Amino acid sequence: MSGRLLPAALLVALFSALAGDAPAQEPPFALSAETRERGYIDLRLRSAPGVQVTITEGTQQLAQVTPTESSTSLRRVATWLCNRRARTFTATGADGQTTSADVRTPSCARRLALGAPRSARSGRSVRLRLVDRWRLGGLAARLCVEPPGGPARCRRERVGRRGEAARFRALRPGGWRVVASTKYGRAERVVRARKPGGGLSLLATGDSMIQIIDGYLKARLEPRGVRVRSDAHISTGISKPSLLDWQAQARRQAASKPDVVVMFLGANDGFPMGDAACCNNEAWIAEYARRAGRMMASYGRGGRTRVYWLLLPTPRGGFFRETFPAVNAGIRRAARRARRDVRVIDLVEVFTPGGRYRDSMPVGGRVRRVRQGDGVHLNTTGASVAANVIIRTLRRERILR
Repeated sequence: MSGRLLPAALLVALFSALAGDAPAQEPPFALSAETRERGYIDLRLRSAPGVQVTITEGTQQLAQVTPTESSTSLRRVATWLCNRRARTFTATGADGQTTSADVRTPSCARRLALGAPRSARSGRSVRLRLVDRWRLGGLAARLCVEPPGGPARCRRERVGRRGEAARFRALRPGGWRVVASTKYGRAERVVRARKPGGGLSLLATGDSMIQIIDGYLKARLEPRGVRVRSDAHISTGISKPSLLDWQAQARRQAASKPDVVVMFLGANDGFPMGDAACCNNEAWIAEYARRAGRMMASYGRGGRTRVYWLLLPTPRGGFFRETFPAVNAGIRRAARRARRDVRVIDLVEVFTPGGRYRDSMPVGGRVRRVRQGDGVHLNTTGASVAANVIIRTLRRERILR
């Protein structure tokens, strides 16, 4: 080629190549996912303009687009799911190219929120609000309201995008536990229902068994704002209405509207009731349960009063060994039918575990006598222990703080 001129066309081609007029490269085919907007998944597609692209998740087609630019934003392509947090999305171009994007959505554990007041007036309706934090709606929830001492009552709710209103009536004072839950998590609140006039009122009643215990309850609870009234009737019993008709007495006592009733009765029972001879037989126990159940219903006042009925600890001997188990069986049977209002406090296990009588037991790190000489009643130490058991139960059941 030396000494000879190159043809003009060759010179033009060589010049163009040196000047960089090569064909432009297509943008990379890529897909990314993000969860910035609560409840939704957004995608960003990078692809050549003019080529149709199909977006899928598994076998489900979510979108089909023909980009006009190299970068395309696809908003709210999918919603967050509770049962599948790891998600994979695939983009397939009409030219056969494919690309995928992975993303992990938040847990559903705190998706459901519960709005409830800290306190309310007893006897009034309490407003609640269930909120879907994801604002998607269609959230299946279970709402349970447990009164002080229980048991809880539950119902199904469907929470929409704007939330769901609910309410319950706080019939008696104390802490009402409200639990809203899904299969993935729960929200819980305690609404403390208070009386308009202030503190609680407690009625301690029964036969001579309640004596001394009522004094300790008064001494330990009144400094905490609880008004304690004692109403003991010595030598009376459910099976001997000739001395005192306890079913009528319960109605009279309930008229004063106590918030709490503590009942200790039965040491003087053992009399025939109708055709049922005493004591440890089905007919007598069934009749005792029926009469005690009527008393429980009177005291409970339709859920407005919490009733604590004490079981008789095993006696040392005599006819009491036959009557006390029958009385306790009747009390337990009646209380099972009145679970909303009544709690049995088992003093048998406190003082005579396994039904074995004992005069003394460990109290405060020392073995101390807890029964009186008759082998039936509690002495001052035993009454103090029983009062503490009652107070602990009141606290555990959110009647007291």
